[in-house]
Amino acid sequence: MPGPAAATAAARGEIVAFPTDTVYGLGTSASSREGVERLYRMKGRGPDKPLPLLVASTAEARRWVDWPPQAEALAGRFWPGALTLVLKATPQGRGLACCRGETLAVRVPAHPVALALLEACDFPWAQTSANESGQPPLADGAAVAARFGEALAVVLDCGPASGKESTVVDATVSPVRVLREGAVPAGDVLARPRRVLFVCTGNTCRSVMAEALFNGLAAQVGLEASARSAGIAADPAFPVPAAVRGALAAEGVPAPEHVPQPVSRELMDWADRVLVMERRHQDALLARFPESAAKVALLAGPEGVADPIGQSEAVYAACCRRIKSELGPILGRTLEEKDHASHP
Repeated sequence: MPGPAAATAAARGEIVAFPTDTVYGLGTSASSREGVERLYRMKGRGPDKPLPLLVASTAEARRWVDWPPQAEALAGRFWPGALTLVLKATPQGRGLACCRGETLAVRVPAHPVALALLEACDFPWAQTSANESGQPPLADGAAVAARFGEALAVVLDCGPASGKESTVVDATVSPVRVLREGAVPAGDVLARPRRVLFVCTGNTCRSVMAEALFNGLAAQVGLEASARSAGIAADPAFPVPAAVRGALAAEGVPAPEHVPQPVSRELMDWADRVLVMERRHQDALLARFPESAAKVALLAGPEGVADPIGQSEAVYAACCRRIKSELGPILGRTLEEKDHASHP
């Protein structure tokens, strides 16, 4: 694991060479204008080209970039890992020295040394691959040290890197666009889920509406996809409220004959995507099924979908509409195009 020298050097705006799960990187504090300019000069990169941002966690990423549902879904599947997301910068993000416009490219690396380094700092890192612009990445720490020499404050040499750069995705739009294919195949990024499990607390309201809406909308556009639902604390004795049936009927979707069921290993294994309504549901699933972490994500971003249980029919109807609005990015462009055609 890296010692304090690397973090201290980066905080001063000096350049550190370190391994990632893709290629060796050159990095410094993204808050240091002097450090970022030094990085541009070493790289031979035009100042109009923004530098990617490395952070230690999804929670930290949300501080610097806006976080739409498609970002939550991709981060849940591929982070930590070799996927870089281009997202709209928050006001705080636009204040970083590496920001050159309205967007930032951000990633959580999977390499233990890189993660430990990021976690040891109270700032994000501006980073670029360890090579001159237009040249292939250097293979290991020794090659990086030989090429850049005294311009580097610290070199963390952990042997050869994989040599394949991250895949870059424009997640400001939905469906997302692959800008550069790298270590993560474009097909994996763009693949639509075929089996979706929706999870809420009691499996009587939100997840039931999500299941019915998803299955109904998928059938309308001819997608071979299906959904099921379950609850973290489901009790089969509790019936589905009449307000759920009414909210679904208002959207033209019949309510299923449904008995609440708890989340099980069988359901988790069946699903290729698990979408939850609140952060606490995600936490509960990850505690019980840590091996399924890559497929669990929030349906509606960090704010979640509030529970309408025990409230008015209008609240149920609003909840149903909110869930429906979040299904577009999941079902993909086919659904969007059908909606546009039916509402000229």
